[in-house]
Amino acid sequence: MEKNALTKLGIALVIIAVLLAGAYKLYTDSLANDFNDISTVEIERVAETYTGEYHRPDCPKAKRILKPVIFNEGKTAAENNKQAKAEGYVPCKRCHPEDVK
Repeated sequence: MEKNALTKLGIALVIIAVLLAGAYKLYTDSLANDFNDISTVEIERVAETYTGEYHRPDCPKAKRILKPVIFNEGKTAAENNKQAKAEGYVPCKRCHPEDVK
C-alpha cells in the first residue's frame, strides 16, 4: 500500500511540474508579445515619481500611473530617454525604453 501511495504522489508531482512549466512558457510568451506592436516612431516617455522609473507609453505599468511626468520635448526616443535619465529616472525593466530600435 505504501508503494501505491508513493507512485500516486510521484505521478501528481510530475503533473504539477508539467503544468507549471507550461504556465511559465505562456507567461514569458505573453511578456514578449506585450511589446511587439510598439511603433518605432513612438518617442514619448512616461515617468512616475513614486517608483522613479520611466516607461514607453504602451507599457502596462505606464497605464496605471496617476500623475505621469511626460517627456516629449525631444525629436527622438533617445533624446527623451536622456532627458528622463538627467532628471533621475531609471528605465523600466519590463518595457525597456532605452532599447531604441
